[in-house]
Amino acid sequence: MPPPNKGTPTVRRILKEAKEMSQPDKDIFAAPIDDNLFEWHFIIRGPPSSAYEEGYYHGRINLPSNYPLAPPSFRFLQDSGRFDVNREICLSISNFHAEEWLPAWGIRTALVALRSFMATDANGAVGSIDGVPDETKREIARKSREFKCSTCSGKRNDELLCATTEGGSTKEPQLEASIVYKSVGQQSGDKSTDKSKVAAAKQGEAQGNGSAIFSAQQIQHTSRGTCRHKLVVIISVLVAIWAVISLL
Repeated sequence: MPPPNKGTPTVRRILKEAKEMSQPDKDIFAAPIDDNLFEWHFIIRGPPSSAYEEGYYHGRINLPSNYPLAPPSFRFLQDSGRFDVNREICLSISNFHAEEWLPAWGIRTALVALRSFMATDANGAVGSIDGVPDETKREIARKSREFKCSTCSGKRNDELLCATTEGGSTKEPQLEASIVYKSVGQQSGDKSTDKSKVAAAKQGEAQGNGSAIFSAQQIQHTSRGTCRHKLVVIISVLVAIWAVISLL
């Protein structure tokens, strides 16, 4: 495909995030593929104190042409015992729920959240798997490091994910409590966009801002058929307003 126009806000933002993601991290690897800046491959280390902790899991991110005004999509390319293979995962930070995305969020913070969600119950979330025994998950985790991706020069997961003890996603800003899995009963919802989010989007694109620091560290999990709590909406609006003010 032809080279992207580096003068556009979208490409500047993606290049900025790619540079940030090139720093060593013992828990997360992510980079655009050689011939497409809008397609990334990632590897996340399994969350600690879980059946996945020994695993390295390989997946793909697709960025929309108007990123970061619109959210990316995520899918795993290998078995994990937690997510379907090659099926998009439904999250409020994914393209399933564009109305909840904030452009202050970036690839790294989204992957930190995705890694944390691995340790939660599936509860019918789209792209997730229920009922896999922990021992099976541990066996899959032990074999996952040997997975090779032909798109990534045929390198194994453990060759791509930096094993350094420096860095680490635990030091990265956490996503706000409004970042939640979406269960089957929640796939339809209000698609209206808050004016504050639009303003934050325009500011975020113009400035190329790739991350934001949030105060809350707990990630809320939403079970099947539970309505979105009003507090989530309030928090999302406050975070959007904060993002705009911080960029002025």
